Amino acid sequence: MPRVSPAAKARLEGARRMQILAAAARIFARKGFDRATVTEIARAAGLAEGSIYNYFRSKEELLVHIPRQLAQPVLATLLEPTPMPASAEEMKALLLRMAEAMVERVRTHAKFLKVFFSALPYLSPAARETYMQLLPVYGASVLERILRDGIRAGYLREDLNPVIAARVLPGMLMFFLMVQEVLTGRRMIPYDYDEIVPEAVRVFLYGAVPRRRAARLRATGKVG
Repeated sequence: MPRVSPAAKARLEGARRMQILAAAARIFARKGFDRATVTEIARAAGLAEGSIYNYFRSKEELLVHIPRQLAQPVLATLLEPTPMPASAEEMKALLLRMAEAMVERVRTHAKFLKVFFSALPYLSPAARETYMQLLPVYGASVLERILRDGIRAGYLREDLNPVIAARVLPGMLMFFLMVQEVLTGRRMIPYDYDEIVPEAVRVFLYGAVPRRRAARLRATGKVG
C-alpha cells in the first residue's frame, strides 16, 4: 500500500472533520442539541459512530466547532488569491464581498444558530473554553491583517485601531442578522440586505460625515 504524505493526510483529515461538522449542523438544526445523538450525526455523515470520536471528544465539542465551519466560506472570500486592496474603493469592494458572504451564511444556517445560542449557557466549562479559543479565528484576525495593510498603504487612518475596527463591521451586520434571522424572525427596518449591507460598509469605511468634509476635518486635526 503506498504511503500517504503528511500533507495528503492532513487534507483528508480536514475534509473528514468538515463532513462531520456539516452533518452535526444539520442534525442539531433539525432536532435541537439535547435530542440529537452522536449516532445520528455519524449516520448523517456516512460514518461509523466510533469514527466521530477520532476527531471530536463529545457532542459539546462538535457544537462549539460548527461556527468556525460555517465561517470558512467567508474566510475563503477574504483569502482568495486576489491582490490586497490598494485603495479605499478596492477595500470597499472586498468588504462588500465579505459582508455579503457573512449574511448568506447566517441566513442559511439560522436554525442551527438558534440551537447554538440556546445551548451555550448549558455547556461545560471545558466546552466554553474551547469555544472562546476558537472565537478569534472566525474572521476578525483576517480583517485585522487587511486593515493593517490599508494603514501601511496610507489610504486608511494611521491612528485606526485595527483590532477594534476588525470587529466593528461584523458587529454592525450581526445586530441585524441576530434580531431578524435568529432571535425574532421579524424585520427591524423596511429594507432588504441589498440595501443594508452596502450602507453598513459605507458607514464602516467612510463614517457618517460627508467624505469631503471628513477629509478636511482630518486634515485640520478636528476629527480623531
